[in-house]
Amino acid sequence: MNNYSMTCSCGHTMTVEAGTRDEATRKMQGMMTPDAVAKHMAEKHPGQPVLPVSQVHAMIAQNIQAA
Repeated sequence: MNNYSMTCSCGHTMTVEAGTRDEATRKMQGMMTPDAVAKHMAEKHPGQPVLPVSQVHAMIAQNIQAA
């Protein structure tokens, strides 16, 4: 198992443990539910509109990397 991480534009880093990058992407996308996205946006990006989950999932797929 390896650690994979993604750093948001706000500087918040999320990390998951997975066997492959694809598995890590699926795990992290699974963590970012509509409620989790709304909470993150409220805490880390106050005043900004809540991003669609599909956009957040695309950002994860593009930016996740081995830690």
